Amino acid sequence: MSRRVVLVSLALALVAGCSEPPTKEYQQAEAAVAAARSAQAGTYASDDLQAAEASLQKYEEAVAQRDYRQALNLAIDARDRAYDATKHAGEAKAAAQTQAEKLAGEIETLTATANARLAGTATPRPSAQAAERIRAALKTSSAALQEARTLISAQDYRGAIVRLTPAVEALRREVPPAAAGGRRGR
Repeated sequence: MSRRVVLVSLALALVAGCSEPPTKEYQQAEAAVAAARSAQAGTYASDDLQAAEASLQKYEEAVAQRDYRQALNLAIDARDRAYDATKHAGEAKAAAQTQAEKLAGEIETLTATANARLAGTATPRPSAQAAERIRAALKTSSAALQEARTLISAQDYRGAIVRLTPAVEALRREVPPAAAGGRRGR
């Protein structure tokens, strides 16, 4: 008999616990989504952020249908997905920053090597046509590096990568790897 009373009490507690929308969990989820947006999850972890936002939308639908148990699950899911979005955005942003800075450094190294070749202090000395291509690549890379530095300062690392990549590739074509610091392929 005492077992039956415990089960009935537990059932009543569950029913009572689900008689109102889980607003606390919803507020936690909204705060987590806002934090993810602040962490630039829309740029660096858009799939995770969209999943969190979709769960919040489904939460509202579940509340409208008075399915508070489902609403609770959706609020918790939205919160967890938003936490994941924040984490993944931080990781992706750090990786993009590293890549952008690496490309900027590579342009600086290739620029120094190209200038040395043009000045005749490095070998092989370029032909007239090759010298003209190097000058064109240097002009493009200088502008790209300036724009990329501005983008990096604004923490737009993906924009900097997009701007730097073609300039680096153009310099690599004109300045052979062996000439860019005496390294040979390994």
